[in-house]
Amino acid sequence: MAMTAGTTTTFPMSNHTRERVTVAKLTLENFYSNLILQHEERETRQKKLEVAMEEEGLADEEVRLVQKKDTGHIYAMKILRKSDMLEKEQVAHIRAERDILVEADGAWVVKMFYSFQDKRNLYLIMEFLPGGDMMTLLMKKDTLTEEETQFYISETVLAIDAIHQLGFIHRDIKPDNLLLDAKGHVKLSDFGLCTGLKKAHRTEFYRNLTHNPP
Repeated sequence: MAMTAGTTTTFPMSNHTRERVTVAKLTLENFYSNLILQHEERETRQKKLEVAMEEEGLADEEVRLVQKKDTGHIYAMKILRKSDMLEKEQVAHIRAERDILVEADGAWVVKMFYSFQDKRNLYLIMEFLPGGDMMTLLMKKDTLTEEETQFYISETVLAIDAIHQLGFIHRDIKPDNLLLDAKGHVKLSDFGLCTGLKKAHRTEFYRNLTHNPP
């Protein structure tokens, strides 16, 4: 078939190719639809928690007690400033903290339900433990009985072993970071100095990215 200048020839698309194009189109549509949905869900969560936070009047604290308005559930919201994370080279530790809160089964570690962020901060929404922390308990009781001491030491050792099994090292075990649930059981918290076995959990990984970008 002869072709002249400015003329193009169109070949019919096979059924196999047409099916592949349709599948690719649906895959892309679903992918971007899910991204939009996730973004809307994060914004909705943040707005609900911010409203509850303002009502509680806890706007200036690093860890705030918040209430989800549609369910009434109480959570602890940890706020991490991105500028501080970068300035203090805390990105690796924060990544390790988030990962361990997600990966842990909740028996020995404070549970994280979800996280979101804005331009300034990263927000971690975690379970609220009404038992307070070990430091407060020690200040109230002054001296623990032998049975109480054995109980809390045993649970602390089990909690540390649990995170070691996941490949993480806490590196900041102290009474302030031992929280107590409603029944008095120990849960580890504040993994700000935590490190892990993955590259993304080590400060050197992000330092190298900064000084030697790909």
